[in-house]
Amino acid sequence: MPQDSARSLKGKSIAVTGASGTLGQALLRQLQAQGAKLTALTSREVSSVERDRPPEPVFQTLSWKVGEEAALAPLFETLDILVLNHGVNVYGDRSPAAIEKSYEVNAFSSWRLLELFLSTVTETNADRKEIWVNTSEAESNPALSPLYELSKRTLGDLVTLRRLDAPCPIRKIILGPFKSELNPVGIMDGDRVAAKIVSLAQQGHTNIIVTINPLTFVTFPIKEFCVATYFRLFSEPGA
Repeated sequence: MPQDSARSLKGKSIAVTGASGTLGQALLRQLQAQGAKLTALTSREVSSVERDRPPEPVFQTLSWKVGEEAALAPLFETLDILVLNHGVNVYGDRSPAAIEKSYEVNAFSSWRLLELFLSTVTETNADRKEIWVNTSEAESNPALSPLYELSKRTLGDLVTLRRLDAPCPIRKIILGPFKSELNPVGIMDGDRVAAKIVSLAQQGHTNIIVTINPLTFVTFPIKEFCVATYFRLFSEPGA
């Protein structure tokens, strides 16, 4: 795998999904402060995101739809870093529709985008390409939302599996409860969380843990090591 490429973000082309959400907006502000060239990716109408911007536009905003990930292929060819940050929380709903929505948005759309980005990695650009994936501390701890936990754990395990053969670095972002539309009772501040994410990525961390729960710093590394070891022992790269 190529060595870390995130130490300096100045001038790098970075796209962030979930750009209309609390963390998405905060990440865009932090990355902009680092001098990155940004693209905000949102499933909402572009105009709703632009209303939240500063008066002067500083980055482009593109709208995309779950299930139509292939339309972003031309953009991904130009990117250095893709930040997969979108998600949905159906809370206590366990209906068939809620199951399908949770897995499609939280797991499978991110998986398709990840693979689409990896398909753009070549020997000549691998040293500058990488992916950040927001999987949540629900990978290893309860989140009081069963379908959120299940779908995020699925995404997390798929990322762990894909890391074994990925042609560029894939960082996991493991977050505790921050205040947002998905979690209105969250405790942490979105801007502080985003600043910590960017700082830890620049320091070269593969697993970026930002939480108030000290148990996560113990449970997640153990879980990640065990799952990665299991996958390494009992699976192999495809043809």
